[in-house]
Formats: sequence, C-alpha cells, structure tokens
Amino acid sequence: MGRVKEAMEEAGITPGKVGACLLVHEIIGITVMVGSWAVCYKLLKHNSARRTLERLSQHRTYSTGKLWVEKRFSSITRHATQLNTEQFIIAGAMSTVFRKIASPVLVPGKILLSVSAVRYLYSSKQLEIR
Repeated sequence: MGRVKEAMEEAGITPGKVGACLLVHEIIGITVMVGSWAVCYKLLKHNSARRTLERLSQHRTYSTGKLWVEKRFSSITRHATQLNTEQFIIAGAMSTVFRKIASPVLVPGKILLSVSAVRYLYSSKQLEIR
C-alpha cells in the first residue's frame, strides 16, 4: 500500500482527487466498451471483416461475453425494432474479446489518461477541491 500511495503522491494525485480519477477512468472504460461494440456491430455487416471477427469466437472470453450481453440487454434487444438482435449479441461478445486481448494496453492507458486528465483539470483551475 505504501508504494501505491507514493506513486499517487508523485503523480500529483491527492486523496481528494482520487474520486475524480475513478470517475474519469470509468468514463473512459464505458467509452471504450461502447465504441468497440459499435465498431464490431458495423463490421459484422461486411463479409471480409465478419470472417475475421468470427475467428474471435474461439477465444475463451467469447461465451462469457455473449452470456453477459444476453442477460444485461435482453430488454433492449426485445424492444428494439431496428436492431439486428443476433448481430448485437455477437458484436457484444466480440468487443468483450477485443477488450480482453487489449487489456494489457487498455488498463495502464486508462490509468494514465485518468491521472493526466485530473492533473490537467486541477492545474488549470477548472476544478477546485473545497
């Protein structure tokens, strides 16, 4: 715990700024999830990209992602008339695989972006701790 505290202090993140860092981190995470999902959904319409994406269905996280999408978004897929339900579910599973594969880069990148954004906001007097 001492190393984490030292690293945060060195980065200029005081205890009062941790909440802002977590908020920015989650916003980045949601953006990456929605963005990768949308890209996969669009790419599934093209045959050449579809073959490449279908190879990802061999990945161990594919079935987990597919079950998560089916469980969490069943009401959306049931009521959305312009949505190709099967394509939506497959795209969600594919984006889960992409994010899992990219996690060694995504997680440190999200942390770095979060810390940088919070440092910028606080240093430019955009936000002030009261």
